[in-house]
Amino acid sequence: MGLEQLKQRYHASLSEKSAALGEQWEAVTQSKFSIQALTALQQSVHRLAGSTGMYGYHRLAELARELEICLSEPAPADSAWRAKISAAVLNLRRSLQAQEPIA
Repeated sequence: MGLEQLKQRYHASLSEKSAALGEQWEAVTQSKFSIQALTALQQSVHRLAGSTGMYGYHRLAELARELEICLSEPAPADSAWRAKISAAVLNLRRSLQAQEPIA
C-alpha cells in the first residue's frame, strides 16, 4: 500500500475517530470523571495528536495536544474544569468531522 492510499485510509477514519472520542467523553461523564475513564480518554487523545500530525493534519494535532494537556492537569471537581474539557472535546470532534477529502 502506497503513502497516498494510507493517507486516504486515515482520512476516511476521521469521522470514526470523532465518534469514538464522543463515546469516550460520554463514558467519562457517566462515570463521574473516574480516573480510569479519564486515563482512557487521555491515551486516545495522545494517539490522535501523534497520528493526525503524522498524516499532515497539523491543526487537528494541535487541538488534540491542547486537549491532552488539559487532561493531564489535576482534575478539580469543579464545573469550570469540566466545561473547559467538554468544550475542547467538542472542538476537536467538530474539527475531525470538518476535514476535506484528500484529492
